[in-house]
Amino acid sequence: MPFLVLLLLLGGVIAAPGVLLDRSWKVGDKVQAAMERGEAPSNEIIEVSILRLKNARYRRGRPLPEWVQELDGKRISLWGYMAIGTLEGLSEFELVPESCECGKSKVNHFVQVTLDDDVTRFIPGRITLEGTFSCGEVEEDGFITSLYRLSTDQLP
Repeated sequence: MPFLVLLLLLGGVIAAPGVLLDRSWKVGDKVQAAMERGEAPSNEIIEVSILRLKNARYRRGRPLPEWVQELDGKRISLWGYMAIGTLEGLSEFELVPESCECGKSKVNHFVQVTLDDDVTRFIPGRITLEGTFSCGEVEEDGFITSLYRLSTDQLP
């Protein structure tokens, strides 16, 4: 029995990096080929992994990885959780990869979501949002306050 438990734990440790370092976008072959040519159709929605965004290499003042920059201005679909402590009635909140995370832990660990036609109401479970993605450093009072932003019409 202890051998089985050890084997299961070891399997989880070996499998986890592959999940966290997912290097693929979940898009159709046609869309993927167009993106590789730099011609992603504007009407296609690209599924993006929030875990992949979280694990993107970031250093202040340096460009974000090319694959992140290629998403700038594109329509994407992204799942995540509202950060703990999200206030209701606002037009912005932070989307984080884990339900137990608060926002602003590290600037590349959340997506700043702006609601164009809605206001926040706390949703405790996993949500999927579609909207226009933008990326790059936003600086306020000498601090980088966001790298990733998503503009969407409303909450699900």
